[in-house]
Amino acid sequence: MKKLFLVSSFADSYNQFPDFVGENISGKSVAFIDTASHTEERKSYVDKAEEAWIDLGLTVNRVDIFDTNVATDIKAADYIYVAGGNTFYLMQELQKSGVDELIKEHIKQGKIYIGESAGSIIMCPNIEYIKEMDDITMGPELNSYEGFNFISEYPLPHVGNKYLNEAVETIIETYQATLQLHPFTDEEVFLIKE
Repeated sequence: MKKLFLVSSFADSYNQFPDFVGENISGKSVAFIDTASHTEERKSYVDKAEEAWIDLGLTVNRVDIFDTNVATDIKAADYIYVAGGNTFYLMQELQKSGVDELIKEHIKQGKIYIGESAGSIIMCPNIEYIKEMDDITMGPELNSYEGFNFISEYPLPHVGNKYLNEAVETIIETYQATLQLHPFTDEEVFLIKE
């Protein structure tokens, strides 16, 4: 069973996580992957997300996807969280490290996956549509824009966000006729349980 908790901003929506899980999460652990943020100047959202996890009572294990222990770290965690940032850079680095396949395997086995912005977008069939929001040149080594393809819809985070709403509107205008877009605000959650 796939269990995906997809958000625009984890810090603005984390209070919905315990209900989604349906069990006591205090004392559990999360593999915290912030790779997508490495290209960003403003990274306060990463710290806010970490604070949100701690507030929920979880142990946060920041995971370096190129570390030799990465497979063990992800396996040991109760949940996998992938932070926001540049979607193209994230996909490139996940592929280079092989962590894309690790994450897919754990999702297929039923481990709960939490994606924030870029971490949500990679679950769709193809990430190219997000180039209006993220700089596509940050993933120069990608030879395809294929996503994880766990969902048929195309997450469109940050509806109404003062910095990103213009890009959201451009994406809607450009792709609404051809893609099954799923727009959502920073406070909303896109839930998948199937």
